[in-house]
Amino acid sequence: MSSDRPTYSVYGLTPNQPFAFTVPPVEARPDQPLPDAGLFLRICAGVEAPTTVLMRCAHGLVGEWRHVHEHGRDDAASVDEQLNLLIWFIDREAGGHTKEIAVRADAPTAPSSYGQWVAWLVWRYVRYALRQNDPQHCERDAAELTWCIEGLNQIVADVRAGRVRLPEQATEVFPPRLAMPESGQRS
Repeated sequence: MSSDRPTYSVYGLTPNQPFAFTVPPVEARPDQPLPDAGLFLRICAGVEAPTTVLMRCAHGLVGEWRHVHEHGRDDAASVDEQLNLLIWFIDREAGGHTKEIAVRADAPTAPSSYGQWVAWLVWRYVRYALRQNDPQHCERDAAELTWCIEGLNQIVADVRAGRVRLPEQATEVFPPRLAMPESGQRS
């Protein structure tokens, strides 16, 4: 890890829970391509060990979404806090992967962040994995997972090609959507 990259400390305070934590420098580098859905599916399936910040955050999302699946939204504030933090870290790392991509001047900004796409993919994977033997849900869950895989792969391809900009952080558009191209352009 290069020592010329800064380390940040984040402080926050709520009436009930003061907290502080140190954020390590961005680990991702521009010479590493922005990962598509395949990496995250391998993390979800447990066939690839999480070795980077991005992968560890995706692994953390699996646990959070499994908790939501098993316990519902009973502790929504805590779950939302954890999900938002993991999405923030993923978006931060995505910036490291994409900072040297030459983006077209007329490229639209994606309505949803990369972290939101990853979070939604993991949610769809967890739901499919936990309900795949349930005839009421398996077909729909499989279709929704497939849509999410294709959507994340499309946004990654568009970002890598400079056709779309990623927002630096999560937006209000969740579940995520693909960028709408200008007329005559491919998204």
